[in-house]
Amino acid sequence: MNVLDWILLAIRWGHALAAVAWVGGGIFYLMVLRPAIQQARGLPAETGKAIGVEFRGLVSTAIAVLLLTGVILSASRLTVDVVTSPYVAVLVVKIVLALYMFYVVRFMRQDSYPEDPELGESRWQRLLGRLTGTTALLVAGIAVIGLSDVLDGLLENALA
Repeated sequence: MNVLDWILLAIRWGHALAAVAWVGGGIFYLMVLRPAIQQARGLPAETGKAIGVEFRGLVSTAIAVLLLTGVILSASRLTVDVVTSPYVAVLVVKIVLALYMFYVVRFMRQDSYPEDPELGESRWQRLLGRLTGTTALLVAGIAVIGLSDVLDGLLENALA
């Protein structure tokens, strides 16, 4: 392995670590922290807000790392001669899902993350609330991580 391979390996690790931190944090929040907070009704309101602020900091850092490393890794992989059309198609789906997640967190849920947004009265408001909720973001994040494995498999098959 040359120096560039080691650098790409470090970038790949940073990318994976940021994804796992965001998605893993979301899983922890939904399955452990939120139920515990709901059971402990005596907690001050500031506690939930403080958790949200800290988790938002983690997510903001993860987004920055994912964007930077994702661009580098995509450029690195797309310059390989054996990249196939299915690889590009799966990569596009992964990028679209990731951009959806970034958009929701950055522009649609600036004040409410990680809490789910209030569902409005109209059918469209309820649908929008479900598409931008914590669970929807978590499902999208798990799908993005799964698509990463699909991309690795497609590249390995093309190299074989």
